[in-house]
Amino acid sequence: MSDESSPEGLTDFQVEVARVFFGLAESEGFLLAGGAALVAQALTDRPTQDLDFFAGPDSGSVVVARDAFETAAQERGWSVRRVRDGVTFCRLVVSGSDSLVVDLALDTPPSRPPTASFIGPTFDLEELAGRKTLALFDRAEARDFTDVYALVQRYGKELLLARAAEVDMGFDMAVFAQMLGTLSRFEDGELPIPGGRVSELRSFFASWAVELVDSLAS
Repeated sequence: MSDESSPEGLTDFQVEVARVFFGLAESEGFLLAGGAALVAQALTDRPTQDLDFFAGPDSGSVVVARDAFETAAQERGWSVRRVRDGVTFCRLVVSGSDSLVVDLALDTPPSRPPTASFIGPTFDLEELAGRKTLALFDRAEARDFTDVYALVQRYGKELLLARAAEVDMGFDMAVFAQMLGTLSRFEDGELPIPGGRVSELRSFFASWAVELVDSLAS
C-alpha cells in the first residue's frame, strides 16, 4: 500500500517494525540495509518482504538487539519466531497486522557516514548502491539484477563498481562479469520488473558482461 508513511515498496507494518527497532537504545550501531533501505531512500520501488539491520562487528550486538526487539514486539502483541539464531546473524519472523522477516547481522562496517531516512538510519546512498552490486556479485538473485539495473540509471556503472570495491576488497571484475551472465537462468516472469522492460534489462546486462570481459582482455 502507498501513503505518506509507506511509499510504494514498503508496507505499513514494515515501517512500524523498523521504527520500533530504531526506537530501542539497543539498536545503536545498526543501519537499515538491503531492499528496504533502497526503497526508504527512493532508490528503487521494488516491493520487499523483509527488513535487514546490519552493524559492524565493533558497533553493535545481534544478541542484545534481538532480545530488546523481541521484548518490544511482544509488548505490542506481535509474535516473534526465531528461524536462525547466532551471535553474528539472527533471522526472525515477526507477525502482527502482517508478517515479515527481520534479519539482524554483523557485517562489514560502513565506509561512509550513515544517511537518515523516514524510518531510521541507512547506509549512505552510494554505499547502498555498492552493497547491492556486491549482492549481484555474490548471489545474483533475480531481485539483484532488477535493483542494480535501477541503480545504474541513477549512478552509472563505474560508480557502482567503485563503491562495491570500496566495501569488499575481494570484488573481482572477471567473476562479476560471469555472474552477469547467469541472468539467463531466470524466466521473464521471475524478474521483478514490468514485463515491457525485461528485454531491455537482459540486453543491458549482456552488453555489460561483454564490456567487462573486453576491458579485462585489453
